[in-house]
Amino acid sequence: IDDYAERTRETVAAWSSMDGKQGGDPTKLADALVKLAGLKEPPVRFAAGADAVQALEAKANALLTQAQAHRQLSISLAHY
Repeated sequence: IDDYAERTRETVAAWSSMDGKQGGDPTKLADALVKLAGLKEPPVRFAAGADAVQALEAKANALLTQAQAHRQLSISLAHY
């Protein structure tokens, strides 16, 4: 799609520049995925790596803050 072409090129270039430079150990990731796949109740989401855990926690905290900011207004919308 032409409207997204430049952004797509930038994204592909950014990903390509990271190729082979990832901080994690692919063997450890594979072992972790096999372990998760063998669980009776595997997680819906899995953060693979310390950086991913940090990003997931930051997002979760931001969402929680947003939910709490106007909690009373949000929960007051039920139709009785």
